[in-house]
Amino acid sequence: MIKNALLSLKKNIGKTILLFVIIVVITNLVIAGLSIQSATQKSMDQIRSSLGNDVTLSVDFRNMMKNREPGAAVSNETSLTTTMADSLKNLKYVESYNYQISTSADSDSISAVENKSDNSNNQQDTNKPNDQSEQASNQGDFTIRANTTMEYLDSFTNSNYTLTDGRLLTSDDANTNNCVIETNLASDNDLSVGDTFTITTTVNDETIIQELTIVGIYEIQSTNEIGAAHFNNPVNTIYTDLSVGQTLTGSSENITSAIYYLDDPENAEAFVELAKKKSDIDFDTFSLDANDRLYQQNASSLESMQSFAKMFVWIVVIAGSAILCLILALTIRNRYYEIGVLLSLGQSKVKIVAQQLIEIGLIAVVAFVISLGTGQLTSHYMGNMLESGSSSNVMQMDQKGDQPNDNQQKTNTQTKENFLGNMMQGPSNQELDVSITGENVVQLAGVTAAICIVSIAVPAAYVLRLTPRQILSRKEG
Repeated sequence: MIKNALLSLKKNIGKTILLFVIIVVITNLVIAGLSIQSATQKSMDQIRSSLGNDVTLSVDFRNMMKNREPGAAVSNETSLTTTMADSLKNLKYVESYNYQISTSADSDSISAVENKSDNSNNQQDTNKPNDQSEQASNQGDFTIRANTTMEYLDSFTNSNYTLTDGRLLTSDDANTNNCVIETNLASDNDLSVGDTFTITTTVNDETIIQELTIVGIYEIQSTNEIGAAHFNNPVNTIYTDLSVGQTLTGSSENITSAIYYLDDPENAEAFVELAKKKSDIDFDTFSLDANDRLYQQNASSLESMQSFAKMFVWIVVIAGSAILCLILALTIRNRYYEIGVLLSLGQSKVKIVAQQLIEIGLIAVVAFVISLGTGQLTSHYMGNMLESGSSSNVMQMDQKGDQPNDNQQKTNTQTKENFLGNMMQGPSNQELDVSITGENVVQLAGVTAAICIVSIAVPAAYVLRLTPRQILSRKEG
């Protein structure tokens, strides 16, 4: 059969070249679609990984505003407690957690780092009284960030903040007065690791004095907050253990938020569903934010690209099979006499079909090998074309996106901006990774084989259902 197949290919050289060109085009388009499909999935996974594996439990102020009566004030009595947070820390998928308290304090022993614009801002506030200026007057000079551990804080893991001396706080610092301060605050007050200072605040008309010991000093590499009034300036942020925050707020139960670090970012949605099922937390008042808002925005263009790639592959497969079926049907009609003679001599229909498969298979093998090289070029061309369109959509979508308007979104601002900066720079200096993988090769081989089988089976089934006499009587030319 192989010898007859080779002779047939050589004899019908025109048909052989035509089939070869068609199969090369089909395989190139198929491998381009498959590689783009896998590349978009890889990019989506990278986006989700870049956003981290944390889920944050906090008060849902947005929902509270939505459900309040018109003109009514938002309740200040709703607080997240450690008891609520503890009900989730041992659930499936959770590898670690961090409870946070955000508050403020003053100090008689050290001075805050002030901005040059502070005085002018204060003058404007006195000339133009409003809620914001009143809030500023009640705000302490220092922002206190109390944590169970600093090991997973976004600002440090993203290298926006870097440790210059000492160490960060860990769970081993529980119930201690250890703290970490910024290098400018340390230098302005001539402080170093091992020094102590005091901070003060007022809770229920009672003055609380807390002594702190410096165990680490950090430096801010990048932030969008520098330039604000000194009480919002990140250089005046002091990181402490959770117990210090509880002392300063006068509550051993209330916390600002609880962050759960999962074993895999893909499990974020599953964890949220499990938490709602297993806990008694009122999720009309509290929210579990999987931090995937940015992922949902930016992944939509990739999902569209992936859907297009899938549809493209199916169209190519169906159209390619139809074209090959038509060509082979026409060539088989021209081989009626040959088929009829073979059947008359006792050749089985299976062997006749097998010879047809060998012929198309030999052509397909050569086309397959060539497409592994040329398909890479096609993939890059299509990838760049689709990427340029999707990148502009992502930019427009981000520009039109809502600005953070609640406390929880503000805690993730630096992480999102850092990621968006990298994301937006990507299309201008790097291509979508459409390199052909081993999985793509296997998929291409399967698709090519399926196209060849279908393109032979359909016309052969029509011819071989006839008897040798019927075939010979229909011989043409």
